[in-house]
Amino acid sequence: MIYTCFPCCTLTTAIAGTKPAQKARMVTRTLAGQIDMCLSCHPERPDRAHGRRVMGCFSCHLGNPLAGTPEEAHRGMVLNPGDLRVAQKTCGQEGCHVEQVKHVKNTLMATNRGIISTLQYYWGEIQDNNGTLTVDKLLENHHDKKGLAADYFRKLCGTCHLWLPRNTLPGFLSEKGGGCTACHYLPKKMESGRPKDKHPLITRQIPMKNCVRCHNRSGRIGLSYQGLYETEGYGVPFEDGEFSSLQLGDGRFVHKIHPDIHYEKGLVCIDCHNQKELMGDGKQRTHLYQQVEIRCETCHSGQDGLERLLQEQNSNKKYPLLNNLIRSEDKQILLKGKLDNKPHPLRPFSRDKCRNPQHSRLSCQACHSSWVPQCYGCHVRYDRGKTQLDKLSLKETFGRWQEYRSYMRYENPTLGMLQGNNEKPGEIVILVPG
Repeated sequence: MIYTCFPCCTLTTAIAGTKPAQKARMVTRTLAGQIDMCLSCHPERPDRAHGRRVMGCFSCHLGNPLAGTPEEAHRGMVLNPGDLRVAQKTCGQEGCHVEQVKHVKNTLMATNRGIISTLQYYWGEIQDNNGTLTVDKLLENHHDKKGLAADYFRKLCGTCHLWLPRNTLPGFLSEKGGGCTACHYLPKKMESGRPKDKHPLITRQIPMKNCVRCHNRSGRIGLSYQGLYETEGYGVPFEDGEFSSLQLGDGRFVHKIHPDIHYEKGLVCIDCHNQKELMGDGKQRTHLYQQVEIRCETCHSGQDGLERLLQEQNSNKKYPLLNNLIRSEDKQILLKGKLDNKPHPLRPFSRDKCRNPQHSRLSCQACHSSWVPQCYGCHVRYDRGKTQLDKLSLKETFGRWQEYRSYMRYENPTLGMLQGNNEKPGEIVILVPG
């Protein structure tokens, strides 16, 4: 509902010799009943759920929606409502995504607890790799380095977490972080090479490139899934006398080899990984395997298992394991792609082979992965006399870290064993050195 703005609604101050302030030309009442004069100047349309007439600008960006001048309206405004430092007042306000914002602050993508505690364990600072130090605790104590492990994390690892403010680091790093925006952000619509709309799109249909923006180092799962092998950095094979065009934003060269079968079939990350895995359930965990619930047998255990999953999906359960199962006309249960709505058959595993007692300790990946990246000769150099950018404090501090390796290879995966006990021996899994 739009009303013509009367002169008394516009608050302006005439100052001699200055350009008159732009006046709000109309008053808009959103569907929530909020008066929002921001819409008089801003034509942006973020998406249907956060539409102009639905929420206005103030609900997400704060500021003063009743002000008549830009200066007054923008006071206290936030550019990125998804930033975890303000998300409780924006995305997490009452009536919106209250639970999700509380939960995501405890998820591994926000805490990096496993990375930090493993570093501390390697450096001999704690007894095991189940420490409790998190990114938000390090942010509270910029000057307290808490040992070499924390300093290493700050300078080499501290860009792949949700607390990182967006656009604060140079180059490709500027696209990382941003809290909720890290995942739910799409670039501005373009038309004839120019932005069609100043406002980026906000979406639940998260493209895989948003995930791979961070999940491309360490185990390199985002690269391996697409069949991208990180090469030695020589830029080969050359193309017309120049380096290969297959290069990542950080300068690493990759080579295209055989991708994961699920990628070949068109599945993206969110087709399998559910909200509880990605955004958490409010409980803080240390390692990835403790937070990920989806297993190969979730989809490939056969019709009986799929029937139970479909029944769970159609129930009132808060977090069903899968929420994109459909039943076809011939009564088969299929997985529907969340981006393209394409149905995917879910073939059962071989009970003779996969449930053979001799294979009881083998993980599915141990047999069904044809290759994994393996980094050998990895080591680190530390120079106390040189400075390096602390990615948390965004300041140069003393202590410079450099990583080196002897070579990368992709051959038959190396197998290892997870730690078990007398009652349950450890599962045999793939090792990804590096």
